[in-house]
Amino acid sequence: MKIYVYYEDKNKKTYLDVPEDECSIMIQTDYEKRLHESEDGEEVLPRSVQEILDEEINKPTFNSNQTETRRHCSLDAMQEAGMDLSNEDDIELPDEKYAELCAAIAQLKPEQQDLLRKVFYEEIKQVDIAKSEGVKKASIESRLNTIYKKIRKHIAE
Repeated sequence: MKIYVYYEDKNKKTYLDVPEDECSIMIQTDYEKRLHESEDGEEVLPRSVQEILDEEINKPTFNSNQTETRRHCSLDAMQEAGMDLSNEDDIELPDEKYAELCAAIAQLKPEQQDLLRKVFYEEIKQVDIAKSEGVKKASIESRLNTIYKKIRKHIAE
């Protein structure tokens, strides 16, 4: 039996040949699980292996990849729009702006400074910071937004 799964690339299906007898076990297990979870009187029919994979693996993988990639901008598109990305790691600020930024960061709480250090100097991903602190990624994003607001407010004064 030929089935497909999405792996890494959401636009490219990976086809697999799976023996029929292994598929029958999967179909039966899925059917029993759905039958147990169904409400009284609700009709439950066995699904094909492809339907099971689509629901359990392909759809979540596709959605996860879609969510991840829609947040990113294409560097090529940015260059076509006239942005100079040739030296993106070296950001030079005039001395007075640099001093303002340093002063603004110095006004932050130690834990806020530590978060900035992790994100910008150690280049630790927000999701990894969240895991290490036992919080959701949204919490880290919220903390960073608060930090950015404080820095902007301090610089604007």
